[in-house]
Amino acid sequence: MDTALFLLVDGLTNGLVYALLALSLVLTFTVTRVVNIAQGEYVMLGALTLADLLQGRFPGSVYLLVGGLALCVVLDARRWRSDWKGALLFAAGMLLAAVGAVALAKGALALQLPVVAMMLVALLLVAPIGVLIYRFTVHPIPDASTIVFVIISVGVSMSVQGLGLLIWGASPYPVDPVASGGTLLGPVFVPYQSFVILVVALASMGGLYLFSEYTLVGKALQASAMNRLGAQFCGIPVAKAGGLAFLLAAAFSAISGMLLAPLITANYEMGFMVGLKGFVGGAMGGLIDYPFALLGVMMVGGLETTSAYLASAYRDVLVFGLLIPTLLWRNARQRAEAR
Repeated sequence: MDTALFLLVDGLTNGLVYALLALSLVLTFTVTRVVNIAQGEYVMLGALTLADLLQGRFPGSVYLLVGGLALCVVLDARRWRSDWKGALLFAAGMLLAAVGAVALAKGALALQLPVVAMMLVALLLVAPIGVLIYRFTVHPIPDASTIVFVIISVGVSMSVQGLGLLIWGASPYPVDPVASGGTLLGPVFVPYQSFVILVVALASMGGLYLFSEYTLVGKALQASAMNRLGAQFCGIPVAKAGGLAFLLAAAFSAISGMLLAPLITANYEMGFMVGLKGFVGGAMGGLIDYPFALLGVMMVGGLETTSAYLASAYRDVLVFGLLIPTLLWRNARQRAEAR
């Protein structure tokens, strides 16, 4: 019984981390119809950025952010002939954003902020990278087929992972938990970090719900998710809605990485495996139904923990093997609904 309770707590902890990632996948797919295989890379960026800040190093994600902003200016260069004032204002805005990112990182390091504040700084540095990737990949070809977006997202994943290796190297980086220690719940020792994960995951999901239901921007995002063409006819800028979806998705995934890093240490490869496990759970909801996706990631977390205890060598095999019956079930369900 003690072992079962321990596995239950551990599985719930893993499932809540994957829940934020599944939320990111559902959000990007419903708004932009992009199956974002690269979503796990924001997990890696969030974890490594937090590791840099906590260990007193200048965060490597700033280089990615500044480079992306510079590339935006380069891509906007053709506007200088037709609208040089607008192009100048855009370039000035990108320069201001780059200076702000550098100043934010240096200021956080100089002040030696606590872990929670460093998490917020890391979030502000990583989340805009999602918008930049949207600008470079999805925005130019909004009407491309799903398979094109899948191929692009795979390329983005490989590129970001390679840049992660270049910037941070292959060595893992330990990350301090938000709260050290733990407490006994009956016979089971539960780390305080698990409670932090529970609170942050619930707050993130609740915050997105309130944002979607009670703000004009959130309702516009919902409209873009339900009917992209109809939203356009109603005057909703669906391109901006797509950028906002990528921003929020990158933020949720970065939070997931920062919560997960103290449990497994941060490294440049962590995003790929975590992203695939989040995708397995998200696929249970067809990447459109978050309650089913939430159930799926809880199953993934429980199966991963149980298989690690009973057959650790086959842990990932069992988790990814869950994807095949999930896809077959989703396909059968869609055919039944079509009839």
